[in-house]
Amino acid sequence: MKRNMWKRIFLVVLCGLLMAAPAFSAGAEGESETEQSWQLTGQVGGTTKALCREGTTLYVGSGLHVLALDVSDPKKMSLIGTSPLLPQFVESLVSDGNGKLYACCGDGGLVILDVTNPAETQILGSLNTLGYTEGVALDGNYAVLADGPLGVQVADVSDPANPALVSSAYSLAYVYAVALQNGIVYAAGGGSGLFTVDLSDPLSPKEAGLLSLDGFQYDVKIANGRLYTAGAWGGVHVLDIASPLSPVKVANAYTPGWAMALAVDGNNLLVLDGADGALLYGIAGVQPVRMSTITLSGYMAAGTLNGTSAFVIDREKGLIAIDYSQKSQPRFISRWMPLMDGRRVAMSGTVCYVAGGLSGLHVYDMTSASNPTETYWYDTGGGYANSVILGDGNLYVGSHLQSSEPIIAFSTEEALQPKKLGILKANDAVFNSAVRALALANGYLYIAGEQFDISVDVRDPAHPKVAGTVPLENPINADISGDLLITTNSYETQLINVADPTNMQVYDLMPKNTGGEAIRFIDSKTIITSADPGVWIVDVSDPSNPKKLSELKITGSVMDIHLDGTTAYLTNLGNGVEVVDISDLANPRQIGKIKTLGYAYDCAVNGDTLVVADSIGGLCVYTRGESAESSTQTTASAPLTLAYGDEPVTFLTPDNSSAPEKTISLVVTSTEDSGEGTLRACLTNLREGTVITFDPAVFPVNKPATIRLQTPLPVVTRSYVTIDASNAGVILDGSDQQEGYGIEVQASHFTVMGLQIYHFPLTGIEVSGDYCKIGGDRNIGTGPVGQGNVSSGNGRYGIRISGWYGVVSGNLTGVDLSGQKAMPNVDGIFVSDWAFHATVGGTKPGESNVISGNEWVNIDSWGDHTRIIGNLIGVDITGTKAISNQTGTNIVMESGVTNNVVGGTTPEERNIISGARCSFVFSDPNSYQCSVIGNYIGTDITGTKAIPGSGGGGPWTSSHHRVGGTKQGEGNLICGGQEGVTLCGYGAEDNIVLGNRIGLSADGSALQNETGLSANMGQIHMVVGGYTAAEGNEIYGGSISMRISDSGIKNAYIAGNTVTNPRGAELFLENGPHNNFVQGNTFGQSQYNPIRIDYGESNLLRANTFSGDRFDQMILLLEGGNASLPAPTVDSAAGSAISGTTIFFGYVEVYLSENGLVTSLGSTVADKNGNFTFTAAEPLTGRQVLLLVSDALGNTSCFSAAVKAS
Repeated sequence: MKRNMWKRIFLVVLCGLLMAAPAFSAGAEGESETEQSWQLTGQVGGTTKALCREGTTLYVGSGLHVLALDVSDPKKMSLIGTSPLLPQFVESLVSDGNGKLYACCGDGGLVILDVTNPAETQILGSLNTLGYTEGVALDGNYAVLADGPLGVQVADVSDPANPALVSSAYSLAYVYAVALQNGIVYAAGGGSGLFTVDLSDPLSPKEAGLLSLDGFQYDVKIANGRLYTAGAWGGVHVLDIASPLSPVKVANAYTPGWAMALAVDGNNLLVLDGADGALLYGIAGVQPVRMSTITLSGYMAAGTLNGTSAFVIDREKGLIAIDYSQKSQPRFISRWMPLMDGRRVAMSGTVCYVAGGLSGLHVYDMTSASNPTETYWYDTGGGYANSVILGDGNLYVGSHLQSSEPIIAFSTEEALQPKKLGILKANDAVFNSAVRALALANGYLYIAGEQFDISVDVRDPAHPKVAGTVPLENPINADISGDLLITTNSYETQLINVADPTNMQVYDLMPKNTGGEAIRFIDSKTIITSADPGVWIVDVSDPSNPKKLSELKITGSVMDIHLDGTTAYLTNLGNGVEVVDISDLANPRQIGKIKTLGYAYDCAVNGDTLVVADSIGGLCVYTRGESAESSTQTTASAPLTLAYGDEPVTFLTPDNSSAPEKTISLVVTSTEDSGEGTLRACLTNLREGTVITFDPAVFPVNKPATIRLQTPLPVVTRSYVTIDASNAGVILDGSDQQEGYGIEVQASHFTVMGLQIYHFPLTGIEVSGDYCKIGGDRNIGTGPVGQGNVSSGNGRYGIRISGWYGVVSGNLTGVDLSGQKAMPNVDGIFVSDWAFHATVGGTKPGESNVISGNEWVNIDSWGDHTRIIGNLIGVDITGTKAISNQTGTNIVMESGVTNNVVGGTTPEERNIISGARCSFVFSDPNSYQCSVIGNYIGTDITGTKAIPGSGGGGPWTSSHHRVGGTKQGEGNLICGGQEGVTLCGYGAEDNIVLGNRIGLSADGSALQNETGLSANMGQIHMVVGGYTAAEGNEIYGGSISMRISDSGIKNAYIAGNTVTNPRGAELFLENGPHNNFVQGNTFGQSQYNPIRIDYGESNLLRANTFSGDRFDQMILLLEGGNASLPAPTVDSAAGSAISGTTIFFGYVEVYLSENGLVTSLGSTVADKNGNFTFTAAEPLTGRQVLLLVSDALGNTSCFSAAVKAS
């Protein structure tokens, strides 16, 4: 009943809302709340993920524009036109082939463009759907929309100037894409699967069914009478649609990455597989046959295929043209990199320099503020351009992550065309640092480098060189005045004496707490820096004794500050730009606020022009005053700066050589460091096929003997070598060594078993080679650890592995032989960036690694397709207690890691991950597609007892990961920690949390976290739960069950979860999250609030179920949350009819309170005067009803007072 009511009613409210709502205005998006003089007049770059080809014209959705490119010659792509500013970033584009282009703009709805002349693209009309418009399919006069959390919406577009919604289906499900054939709609429904809709009557669609499919369905295409879906980790599904309303799965092509999007041309299917590139399949038969793969090791998520050429969008590499004339050997033709990410900005007159993250350095001519024109692009080649600074006629760019050029010096003699002068190489002096920010003075460049402050001599900019370093904890931003360098981290301001750049000295470390990164000199004696709850102004006239002068409270995280006289412009991520008067240092005051498109990271002011580096909006230009240029039309025509000569990334194939026919046996008979019978002697005389064992008479099992090594052992360079101590007691002790490893291997097919390796200066076991095996089964062999090894107490890693198909199993790392006492390495196991398809752990009891007690990280993976299964991580060998709660993190997946899977669907694959301060982290913008599934996190091995001190985990500034899943066994048990799941970091998008049990033990009893799920610092488009029961999470207890905190959080889909918290808040949206969708959840009875919204607006609440009778507390709006929208007033409730008044064209939802539950009965729409009438399908006499209402902007009210129908 409820679902049918939504389908019948929802289209009516949307049409009413459209009549009531003004047409979108791009200028309004950029207007200040209190300082109306700033207007958005130009924008370039930003989110780029949509493209559509029409003949020789390629349309690209980039930021708030649709760009028209001439691709008649892909080697010479050129820009021929730019659309006016659109209401939001473009998700997808579809052409009708007759001069109209349909742009799906997320929460900006649908925009119809006239592209009859691509050089002069015009907006014909727009449609605000109230959902999140992901995709569209055309059917005559109708456009079928994949409207995100509002399911399938049907719009009449016969009059493009006035499109109107006419019907809907599955309006509580999330739909990412639609395909249409002969009146049947097929909708990709994320974790729900594939929806089918009979659209033979567009005014009355019929929901025909839902087919569950493995993975997460992002896209759907029809070709050759078959249906194809892109199912992320589920690969590509092939369905027979001979019976159109009953599709049947007939084949599957599991892809190596996440299938994100599809493009079809005849018998060819192009699969955009995320981090694993573009895959071309032949689809003449039922089973797709892969013909080729091509990648630049970025993230390909959209594409179009036409004949022998394809164009794809890679979020790290930009727009790429590919030649498929030889389908088995595609090649790159050219590449254009738009400004994907605005990180920092510097201006000189009308020239703007932008550090664009993974998109490198971009230079713009700002002569026309409404039309920034790119004049130069420098590709940082995998380095994340994070900082840019001007000085002495030069430009310096700093980058981190996978950068071979952490510092690049340019001459700006020709300002619009900088000339590269020199680089600071990624040598040992900067290897352990990440260039986070730069300061420049007196011929020296100063780097805030996470582990150090670094001084670089740039007096000869063609040959920069490191002059000095000073170790500091996580410096992330910097400024300098005279001989005083100031840097900052999240808990202190660092004041450094740089009078001698070769010998920098710390003056003082001033404590503070902040989520921001800002620090700037106001004058030589005063600084302004981020410090909760906003900014501090500090007197540094005596740098050994800094004194706080004043503070200004500002919600959010201030990332950087631009000073323009006595006015400070504070970039505050999702809160925009705060304008502060600092003329009185003892009393700073906020005088304005400028709303920005995404996450304001840095800004610069030049006269009446403000440029903002926005991490999802690219470069946004605001103009002050009545003379601000119109933002309604922006056109341009120019050649693009293209890159040529990109070679596809190729991986060295694994060593598949055959084992030697004969083996050579060597026996170690001496405990001496060197000489006859020693391990050193055996390693010196290696041949392929050598097996080294140990004489148990010399190395007894019950009393292990020690080999005390004075110098490093010879490196193993022969393949098919085995060191087997599984039937002996052997200890390698490196206490006397000054440098080196315990065992170092640079060969394939190597095995080491049964050793105890302690106290080496670097790594205990260092292996680089294919098919290598470290350890085995601890239950096989008579030695103290069987086939496993102990590698603990070493100066860097316990175990480090590189190469293809390595296996690390049965080892103890970071603990002693008993497995119950800490013996820490710095890090436990490190899977390097040159590791592919490694396995850490196993499914047999003796194959489990105990990886616990290490100082920083127990497992750190940079590898591709690593499996971490069946291990005890952070706990002792019994799995019942923590080894050390001082370990920083149990599992870190970072620095370009892709496709790691932690756990599995069976109990044997389950990891126990507990005891550290944080359980797991997906980190860095170039890390993708990792999964944590089927684990016990924060508990003991039984899943019924919490391990004290454990924290949960999740993504940090990283996108496209998942925690949990919908298949049997994929959900995690996450209990007993400070936070269960944490989604954190600005600019991160499309992270998924499905099917987990959070705060409930394996037996269903309460084992709560302090906070069940926390999202902060700008997560975009995250998914928590879903439409089906399998997608929903169970979340119990804590002071807050779900905490969504930050104005940068938007477009979240929170659905189908069961949230219970008798003593605390259940869902708390605080500090400004907006444009989120909360629907179909079940909230338990609480003495606080099931839903509380502070500050944020446009959070749409639909069809949720509540418990209890505290109706006035079920939805609490404070501090302007959801615009403090008032609840409807009931004038009459009799029989089955309810009438009353509310806002004009308000969407009114009626709830029934009965048997302790408050459930949705259905909906109606108020007229233009706010009058409404609702008629229930059943009598309501004697029953309690209560109502809420949603407005045109997606704000939902609290509940009305309960009324008993007469």
